[in-house]
Amino acid sequence: MQRAVILAIGDELLSGETVDSNSSYLDGLLEARGWSVVRHVTVADEEADIAEAFTEAAARGQLVLSTGGLGPTQDDLTMAGLARALGCPLALHEPTLEFIKARFRSFGRTMTPNNERQAWVPAEGEVLVNEAGTAPGFTAELDGARVFLMPGVPREVRWLMQNRILPLLPEGAVARARRTLKVVGVGESRLEHDIGAVVKAHPGVRFGYRTLGLENHVKLAAEGEGRVERLAAAEADLRAVLGARIYGVDDEVLDQVLGAALRGAGQTVAVAESCTGGWAAKRLTDVSGSSAYFLGGVVAYADAVKVGLLGVPQDLLTTHGAVSEPVARAMAEGVRARLGADWGLSTTGIAGPTGGTPDKPVGLVWMAVSGPSGTISGKVQFPGNREQVRMGTTTAVLDALRRKLADPAAQLEV
Repeated sequence: MQRAVILAIGDELLSGETVDSNSSYLDGLLEARGWSVVRHVTVADEEADIAEAFTEAAARGQLVLSTGGLGPTQDDLTMAGLARALGCPLALHEPTLEFIKARFRSFGRTMTPNNERQAWVPAEGEVLVNEAGTAPGFTAELDGARVFLMPGVPREVRWLMQNRILPLLPEGAVARARRTLKVVGVGESRLEHDIGAVVKAHPGVRFGYRTLGLENHVKLAAEGEGRVERLAAAEADLRAVLGARIYGVDDEVLDQVLGAALRGAGQTVAVAESCTGGWAAKRLTDVSGSSAYFLGGVVAYADAVKVGLLGVPQDLLTTHGAVSEPVARAMAEGVRARLGADWGLSTTGIAGPTGGTPDKPVGLVWMAVSGPSGTISGKVQFPGNREQVRMGTTTAVLDALRRKLADPAAQLEV
């Protein structure tokens, strides 16, 4: 079995100030190529600790991938830590220094002296040119293991893996097939219950679960002979059970899937947001090319804005309050009419931590989708803090539109 260890280096990762997204990306990439990832390790910005981590990792696997600690500041010590583990000094790599200077010139900036630190690398090993940033990658052999160093910036990690590192890696000993199905609005325990019979029917497939806010992902993996066929059979059975709750697979994200559906239908959308404060509009416009289907949005926080810009009748606000089904429906219908969109979305709720009442507690949200065949609406009581309520709300209303595009009879269900 070919074993790999992933190191994430940085005090900010240990403290929780920064979330490590690189390790999960690397894990999936390696597993898909047949490597067995046996350990993830987070290491402080201390040269001795980094050196020890490299030595221990090399003893546990044939491959070591590290991210972070390659910047220009005094606490960027990964190169020094690897040099200590290798038992060699750091040396100035002139081609890298010239590359960094050229990068700064291309930005119209002058390189500061401390950026030269990024050109000091272990005397034993090879520099991997990083065209996505200034910090180079690096590779060396340590105690029989191949070690690769990358910066901590996710975009640079992905560039180096695809363009420099993967071409150098052999396939692992175990051939694997992987698939991830992504669903919205089904809790982890409910999801496991609903697909329990499918799991039992496919003992040759490994099932895993991952929760991301309102989303849950079902991860499938199979290895050895017949792995592709076994994975396809399990996926077909899952789709039969979960149906329209599945919005995408693998690297697809909801915002992109919805955008593709709107583009394919030749239709447009506008949003009216209260409690989400523009998050739905942001997620729609995070997708390149969204101008083809997103017309605009109104953040109608105050009641006067709901009345003046969206045409919500004042008597609805007076009778039912801003956080109510009638107001949510009027907001969606108003933004659709006033912006001339095929679809109008709305959100209104109490994101907290203050503002709740016994009748309308923190986390209560009403949302609506208005379209060619009428308006649907629904409410959700979200758990969590303010950010979690807002993110859950945007996911729910965007997914409601996705389902409505696929099935005109769909209702707003979360």
